[in-house]
Amino acid sequence: MRTKLYKIIVLILISSLLNKITVSCKEKNTELKMVRGKQIEISAEIESDQNIVNDIKPYKEQLQSKINEVLCYNPRDLSRGEAELESSLGNFYADVCLRSADSIFFKKTGQHIDFALFNYGGIRTAIPEGSVTVEQVFKLMPFENKLVVAHLSGKKINELFAYLLERKQAHPIAGLQLELKGEDFSKIKIQGRTFDSDKSYWVLTHDYLQHGGDNMSFFTEPLDLFTSDYKVRDALIDNMSKLDTLRASLDNRFYIIN
Repeated sequence: MRTKLYKIIVLILISSLLNKITVSCKEKNTELKMVRGKQIEISAEIESDQNIVNDIKPYKEQLQSKINEVLCYNPRDLSRGEAELESSLGNFYADVCLRSADSIFFKKTGQHIDFALFNYGGIRTAIPEGSVTVEQVFKLMPFENKLVVAHLSGKKINELFAYLLERKQAHPIAGLQLELKGEDFSKIKIQGRTFDSDKSYWVLTHDYLQHGGDNMSFFTEPLDLFTSDYKVRDALIDNMSKLDTLRASLDNRFYIIN
């Protein structure tokens, strides 16, 4: 994964700086006499240490070249606030994660994920028209959240739908079609089939939400849990790097009827 390379670069940099520290192994009878503290304000007035600047320069240049790498082209501005209950950006985000995670999940378990749910607030920025870089994906998803699949009972799935009904936000979802009429759902379909509250379902999310983040408490008591080391950001970067043009649209996966 590309993000692993960035971490390696940072670790190399830290290692290089630590090598500047001299460590003495000579045994001495020492005793702490005094502790002093001083607050140093970080500002433009602080002069650079040229030795450190020179040490950092090659790593900085390599990191910048990776972070500025172009992944694909985006033909229009994409944001999470495009519509009331869904967004093209959220749809793309959820679809990519579901497709990527389902491949891993099926190889490990022989089963498929039923649907995916992420949180509206997890999309931190828009993707502007033009070339999409690795840096933009880091800004879109700056967290280290990892994909997980929770096996939820019909009761917990009902709590999940109650949450969506109460919030009425464009949470990224995939594998679902929700039709809202008045103050209740008039249709709920999972992978094209009507929701059955007597069944259990495998639901994709990420570890922050599975631990109850954003008040998604229905994720915290799964019947079973499949965890992975695959980060949401990695799924987006890996997928976008295979695209020429980013295609995202609204498709009425969560909509209101009169």
